[in-house]
Amino acid sequence: MRSNDAYLGLPHDIFCFTMLQELIAGSLSAKLGTYKHSVGSLHLYTENAIAAQEFLDEAFQDIIEMPAMPLGDQWPQLKLLLEIEPQIRNGEIEDTTFPMLNGYWADIARLIAIKFSNNARAIVAIKDQMVSPVYETYIRRKHDRLQSPPQTQELFTELGSDGRAS
Repeated sequence: MRSNDAYLGLPHDIFCFTMLQELIAGSLSAKLGTYKHSVGSLHLYTENAIAAQEFLDEAFQDIIEMPAMPLGDQWPQLKLLLEIEPQIRNGEIEDTTFPMLNGYWADIARLIAIKFSNNARAIVAIKDQMVSPVYETYIRRKHDRLQSPPQTQELFTELGSDGRAS
């Protein structure tokens, strides 16, 4: 790559490129090779420095991997996921078993449903359908945020030291 933002781009690019690598290897019945990411200019914008540090402090990057994609041609499963994704995102699909998808892709569909859900009880129900336990930390954090939303910075800036609005 010519240029890559270390926080906003790099993690997403690596995810997308390695997923494409798995899709292509599977459709060709080829062994999955080594992924190498080369960047001419890797940079971090000052306004993202704190968020990037918080991301690194989570320390999940080295210990949690996604499950391996199933062997064989996965393009039909991806196509089905892409067809139903807008409905999942918009909350138009209630049955999160996703019987048309295999376990790997159904879990991804469920993660999309969790991402866009604002219902803690629904998230627990979806979590119980997950095939892989890998995503439990993300699901738990999403659930916990809905149970007790964090205080926003606006609240603290609107209140003076005496606790009254300024």
